[in-house]
Amino acid sequence: MAFFYFALTNTDAETLLKEEVGQRYPELKLSYSRPGFITYKGDISVPFNPLFARVSGVSLGKFKESELNFSRAWVWKRNDELTIPPELQSISDKTLFKKGETVTLIMMIGIDEYWVGEYKLLPTHFQTPGEVSSIPVREVPSRAYYKIAEAYEAFDLPFDHQERVLELGSAPGGASLFLLEQDLKVIGVDPAEMDPSIIKNFYFKHIKRPFETLTENDFRDDVDWIISDINLPPTVVLKEMYRLVDLLSPRGLVLTLKMNEMKHLEVVATVRAKIRALGFNKVELKYLPSHRKEIALIALRT
Repeated sequence: MAFFYFALTNTDAETLLKEEVGQRYPELKLSYSRPGFITYKGDISVPFNPLFARVSGVSLGKFKESELNFSRAWVWKRNDELTIPPELQSISDKTLFKKGETVTLIMMIGIDEYWVGEYKLLPTHFQTPGEVSSIPVREVPSRAYYKIAEAYEAFDLPFDHQERVLELGSAPGGASLFLLEQDLKVIGVDPAEMDPSIIKNFYFKHIKRPFETLTENDFRDDVDWIISDINLPPTVVLKEMYRLVDLLSPRGLVLTLKMNEMKHLEVVATVRAKIRALGFNKVELKYLPSHRKEIALIALRT
């Protein structure tokens, strides 16, 4: 008996996903794929949940439109050149899956080419077909705005009124903007210039130098959160993060780890245990809709 699985990812992360699957699921073989859509098959059942997939699960196979007899399903299309038929779009629009339920996902891969998959809707999943972002597009200083907004929604981050956030690699201010909109006080650390709209905000302070130079003298008050989207290898970022956690004892971390080389997969494999050893009870990783070759890590003291 053969078992089949599917994964949806952003095209930038396809190589990472394939390498991860090769390491974690050596019993699976690559099957049919198209940009952003990858399937695998194997002779045994496995809990298929690769980190570098927006969403993944069991594949029920390939269908023609006339064969899609589902009363409840979400429908996702692979690219904007495809148009979901009105009847299928109507079913998708009317369907709501609750957390813990099994989602039926119809994936439109080409003209009259559909694949159907199933997966359990977890608390960290977006309630959107194909795990596309639910954050409205708007004019913001940088893409970091969407990454922190998506992390906030996916992990239900418990930001409290007027908490202090240390943001590493803050320029030009995409994430800072979102954090300030959540009524937080932000200390942005970056030698580069910040967007003028961020600088003039009363609750923003700019430390205009490299994050490696931070000492206890830079902080008069407690820091509740450390947030980072620094474009450096995860080994470099985490080494400095461990130092700052020891110095500041924040209650939460939100890190975007850049995965530009295959060797960084080894970091992801061990990072949960290392972060827990710092006193964080909850540590989770997730590939967000706006990610490229990167992954989000959140850690909380609960």
